[in-house]
Order: sequence, then structure tokens, then C-alpha cells
Amino acid sequence: MKSIPMNIARDRLLPTTLAVAATLAAISSAPTPALAQSPVRAWGMGGAAGAAARGLEAVVYNPANLAFGDGSSVGLAGAAVAVQNNALSLDRYNEITGAHLDTAAKAQLLSDIPENGLSLDADVRASALGFQFGQFALTAGAVGTGHGNLDKDYFDVVLHGNPVGQTVDFSNTWGEGCALGMATASFGTRLLSLGGASLGVGVNVRYLHGIYEMHVESAGGSLSTGMEEITADAHVTTVSAEGGRGYGLDVGLALRTPGGLAVGLTLENAQSTIEWNRNVEYHEFRLDAADVNLLNSDLDASVSDADTTYAGQAYTTALPRQARLGAAKKLGAFVLAADYIQGFEDRGLTSTEPRVAAGLEWQLGFLQPRLGAATGGVQGDSASAGLGLKLGYWRIDAAAVTRGGVKVGDTKGLGVAVASSLVF
Repeated sequence: MKSIPMNIARDRLLPTTLAVAATLAAISSAPTPALAQSPVRAWGMGGAAGAAARGLEAVVYNPANLAFGDGSSVGLAGAAVAVQNNALSLDRYNEITGAHLDTAAKAQLLSDIPENGLSLDADVRASALGFQFGQFALTAGAVGTGHGNLDKDYFDVVLHGNPVGQTVDFSNTWGEGCALGMATASFGTRLLSLGGASLGVGVNVRYLHGIYEMHVESAGGSLSTGMEEITADAHVTTVSAEGGRGYGLDVGLALRTPGGLAVGLTLENAQSTIEWNRNVEYHEFRLDAADVNLLNSDLDASVSDADTTYAGQAYTTALPRQARLGAAKKLGAFVLAADYIQGFEDRGLTSTEPRVAAGLEWQLGFLQPRLGAATGGVQGDSASAGLGLKLGYWRIDAAAVTRGGVKVGDTKGLGVAVASSLVF
């Protein structure tokens, strides 16, 4: 009888099993708040803009700041892109890329990956025309974000294979994704004034146009190697839709004191819902391999897989809710700002772990350099730098921010943003 070496059987099983991971790596996640305009100035200041945001940027961070608007602005165009992982820094990536990995190097690489697996994040947003007239604003834009997780056991198998007597479990694998277009109407007004202090309130009412959504309904699997056989199973079920619609609502408060201190409180996505009802599909992939052994001459008979797609019913999703408390003060030519951000769920880039951000802007006439730093939340430690140019009515803003590390070599992600506007 013709025999099948165990390494050949393993070579047939592993690529198919690991294909589940590749599917999840391409999946995006729930959009973060701040949907309407590219938040370039705030990115340069570490993300601290709950009280410092003005004009169109107030739509992103606190619509109540519009209550104190006294001019007009037109957002011409803007874009922001950020990517991040939770395991490999830039220096570490450069160290292992193209290198031969011995046993010690493989063990070190595996230890770089957290016990809950490798997470991947991406955030892309673009803003079209936006208009702000005093206390009112109308904006339009689009956003797509990505977040997925690959179980650590995937990498254990890739680096070390599956030794005899060991079973690996891929159950901590998941992801979700979404791309949206939106149009937002914003308004801020002063509620009361007392002792020289003024309190304002603001609201964003947002129409959400769903472009695409995908999430993992369930995923998992295992691979066991015995003395004479291999047993494996893997499955992933995803749900996707190619269109939908809904709404979102942000509310905020803003306080201005006689001493020049500004304080802001925002509840982002206080209420939101999106019904996905166009081309809804369920996609199921399953692999089963039972007792693949040395005496089995027919490997195809021992390994079965199924790939099924069928129509599904409409479903609804909501955007993650989070609160932002900010303070800002102008000291001479400097604007100092700090924010405390608290998410109410762990989803995408929103986290129940608090995040603290702080930054400054140096207003040097036509030149406005910015610096900032933040810590906590999903994004971890970060540092940022930005630059604003005032050329008459024309404004140009750019920013870069690290993710998961302050130094460039230590960072596990990077974000860049640029925008242009007219301010009158």
C-alpha cells in the first residue's frame, strides 16, 4: 500500500487551515467617531481638541464649540490614513524581514505576539466640501476602518509546525468592517451666561449612507498531530452587505470662563443605527480532516472542505459610543489642550480603557507648529507633530502621529493627515 509521509499531509492541511486567517486579515472594523472632517489640527496636538476645536473641526470633536463661532470657513478637501498592529514595532519588523530565523529567533518572535493574538487596525477617512457659518455647519465625508484579530496559535504553527501530541486552537480569531459616507448638519448655541462665564450646547445630526459592511459571525478551529495521524477542523462564517442607511447623533457642552479657560464635554454617537439591507450575504467556509495517517493513500478522501454563500436578511449595527472631556487655554502665542476619552465598549478603536491626550499649538503668525502625545486605549502610547500654514484666507494643515510607541523605531503604527480650507 502506498504511504503518505506526515510532512506532506501537514503541508496540505496547514495552508487551508491558515486561509481562515488571511480572510480575517482583510476585514475592516467599526468606524470610530469623528466622521465628518479630517481631524488634522487635532492629530498634530495629540488628539486633544474637545475644547480647542474651532470652525469645521468643532463638528468632529465638539459641536457645542460652534456656539462661540464668529466667522465662516469652507473645507476644501482632506484625508487621513492610519495603520497599526499590537505586536511588531518598526525596528522589530526591519530586524526580522528577510532574516533567517533560528529556533531562538522564532521563540522571540512568538513572544512578541500578545497572548490574545495579533490585532490589525486601519483607518482611512476623507472629507469633501464643508461649510461653517457662525453657529451652523454642513459637512460631508467618508470613512472606512479595519480591525481584526488572529489567534496566537496560528503563528505558533507557522513558526514551529505542530509537534506530535500537541493541539492548537484558533478560536480567538475575529474581525468586522465598515465603509460609510455621511452628511452632517451641526448647530451650537449659548444656553446661559453667569458671572462672565458662558455655557453653550451643540448637536450633530448625521445621515449615514452604508457602502459596505462585513463582520465575522463565528470563527475557529484546531489542529492535532498524533503519532500516526493528523486531525484538523477550521471554520469561518462572515456576514456582509453592500449598502444601507441610518443616522447618528452627537451632543456636546462647552464652557468659556472669564479667565480664558475653555472646557468641553462631548458624547459621540449618543444615538446611532444603520440598517444594512442591500445584497446581504452569509459566507461559510469549513474544513475537516479526520485521521490522516501514514497508511492512508487517499488524502483527498480524508480531507473535506465546503465553501457556501447564501442570501441573508437585513440587519442593523450601531457606531461605538464614547465620551470626551477636554480643556484648553491660550497663553500668549501658545494654545494648550488636554482631553480625557472614555469609550463605553471595546470595539474597533473605541475602548473601555481610558485614553489621555495633550498637545500645544504655537501661533507664529502664518506658521503654526504643533506637538502632542497620548496614552491609553487601543492605540497605546503615541506622539504627534503637525504644521499649519495661514496664507491669507487659505489654510493648509498636515500632521503625523505614531501608534503604539513614542519613538519612530518603537512605533507599531503610523498615521498621516492633510487638509485644506478657507477661513474668513
